[in-house]
Amino acid sequence: MKRGLRLTKKQKKTEQTPPPQPKATRTSRYAPAPQAVPDAADEDETDELDEASTGWQQTTVKLAGLTKMVTVVVWILVLAGPLLAFFAIAVASSSRATTAAETQSRTGSAPSATGPSGFAELYVAAYLAAGEGTEDDLLPYYSEPVTFANEPGSRSASRVVTVAAQQVEKGYWSVTVAARVSAKNKAGKMTDRGMHYYRVGVQVSGTPEAGGTVEPSKPARTPAPAGPSGSAPGSAPAAASPAPTGSASPTASGGPVPLYAATSLPAEVNAPASASHGELDYGSESSSSRNDAVSDTVTRFISAYLTGQGELNRYVSPGLQVTAISPAPYESTLVTGLQDDAPEEADDETVPQDGTRRHVLVSVSAATGGQDYLLSYALTLTTRDGRWEVASFDSAPALSPDQTGPVADETESTPDASSDESSDASADTAGE
Repeated sequence: MKRGLRLTKKQKKTEQTPPPQPKATRTSRYAPAPQAVPDAADEDETDELDEASTGWQQTTVKLAGLTKMVTVVVWILVLAGPLLAFFAIAVASSSRATTAAETQSRTGSAPSATGPSGFAELYVAAYLAAGEGTEDDLLPYYSEPVTFANEPGSRSASRVVTVAAQQVEKGYWSVTVAARVSAKNKAGKMTDRGMHYYRVGVQVSGTPEAGGTVEPSKPARTPAPAGPSGSAPGSAPAAASPAPTGSASPTASGGPVPLYAATSLPAEVNAPASASHGELDYGSESSSSRNDAVSDTVTRFISAYLTGQGELNRYVSPGLQVTAISPAPYESTLVTGLQDDAPEEADDETVPQDGTRRHVLVSVSAATGGQDYLLSYALTLTTRDGRWEVASFDSAPALSPDQTGPVADETESTPDASSDESSDASADTAGE
């Protein structure tokens, strides 16, 4: 019994004793104690916990691929930057070149008559004022020697304006100038001789903008001076006539200097053919006693506009920017006639529904300084809130669709008395 009891206690002692630790080898006696290796299931659980806590679920391979892709994109942008800039500059240059070519093409097809017209006006004014002993005054315009028999200053032009300019051939113009001429009578007193018309041939050397045909990139060849030996000091060379006053010297683009020269003395010609305007797109003219809403609005508007009396904004539609003329040029106004395009069945006493439009041509007598002066205005009216308002100033009276141009006057024009008198006076002066 005792032996059996001892064996039982020994077994219990053996079961309670922990298993012996492995002995450290000579090379690893300083190494830390080995740790237990977690199972595969524990590793998966650890990764899931890390992903849940950080929110980053990309693997190392994916991150490396994304980095390479970003690097490639950055390098593409860096290399493509200069190419894109060069492409943008090339497109802009091409656009400017196309625009310049189109402008030059348009200019070449329609040369400007401004330069030849201005030159002809100056030439005619100098011609009318010149006389015996002052022939050199024409050298800046006409290079041929001239001998006048009339007294210098026996004629003058108070107003000169071009009425027609035609290109006879490239770089060569025929310009007709109207001049208000005053001339001395036999008593030596200057009198008004009416309007006279002179035709001048003008040759141009310059770009199309100056009336010539020379391309801006091709400089013009300046003619050699060939003036008479007795020309006045300071006068221009005969063949190289200067440009009209105020014209450009070399163009801003480095083009040639525009040169003008008259090919002969002025030729006096008849006045241009008279004409009457085409039919207008209005009804028959009403009398000045017309009393309706349209006439009332127009009368008050014209009075406020020309005399400054009354509130102008009360008679205009919203959006129309118009102010009274300042200082007021007239003291009072009177509407003497009114035409509109109202239908025949329209009731002038009743204002139609809002938005109705009507075109009006109004004749006005405006008074100032004891004198009455006639004016006319083309207006467009519209209705709003039961009244007529001025919606716009028309740039010109409306023409009927059937009449879009001037109509030749069939009546024969009678000679102007002032022109006949001027011709007689010129003959007397030449005879002296």
